[in-house]
Amino acid sequence: MESGTNNKRRSRFATFLLLALLVGMSVLALVPTMFGGTARPVAARSADPDALAALGACRAYADTHDFTTETVGTIKARAFGIPYSQKVTGGRVKRGAHCVEIAESRSAIAKAALRKETDADSFKVTRGGFDGKTAVYGDPTEMTREDYIAAYGMPNDGLVKYELDGAIIGAACVGDGVYKYTLDTTRAPRYCRGEIKTTVGCKSYPEYSSIELTLYTDGERPVKVEICEMFRVEKFGGTSCTAEYTEVFRFEE
Repeated sequence: MESGTNNKRRSRFATFLLLALLVGMSVLALVPTMFGGTARPVAARSADPDALAALGACRAYADTHDFTTETVGTIKARAFGIPYSQKVTGGRVKRGAHCVEIAESRSAIAKAALRKETDADSFKVTRGGFDGKTAVYGDPTEMTREDYIAAYGMPNDGLVKYELDGAIIGAACVGDGVYKYTLDTTRAPRYCRGEIKTTVGCKSYPEYSSIELTLYTDGERPVKVEICEMFRVEKFGGTSCTAEYTEVFRFEE
């Protein structure tokens, strides 16, 4: 009986973790072009000017160029005394204001897929499952711009999902063309935290305790972004999670 109870708990928690990581995998937009945004100077309390300049250049390049990305990530957590880890793969395709984002995960415990598509005046979300190793999606749910932003945050056509203006509390060069940033845990996730609340079904927003990102560049263009975030959600009595994911960029020539 106890074994059956634990299996049910594992299954419920696995589904929750997968949905939470689907949020992280998207790597949401900073300053969406569809709302007329442009890259702005980044404020920081303690930061290397070269690191800030590199970030500003990469933000501007991502905002003004089409790209394709591939993303892999893992989230680790413990609930009911049970440790759990789930891997997710996905990516984005951005062409002008049109952006398609996919996150998929398949394991022995949980299988799920999520597809989001945004354009200047179109917002669609589609959940999917798996037929063997292939993700199968149903009909999309169309949303208004206001409802989409409230539920899922800003459209995902920029460099990273976080609000960076006024949110960088540390920036440093850690290698040749490699920069590391520490973000304010209240300001940075304000445009993306709603997605975790929506997908997990929480009554309150997640509470972040740490957000760090590492940017790899070849000059003005981003090559890769690595993100590590720690947050807590009020689900299953309170669950603390650590999510790590990497997104690799390819730009149109």
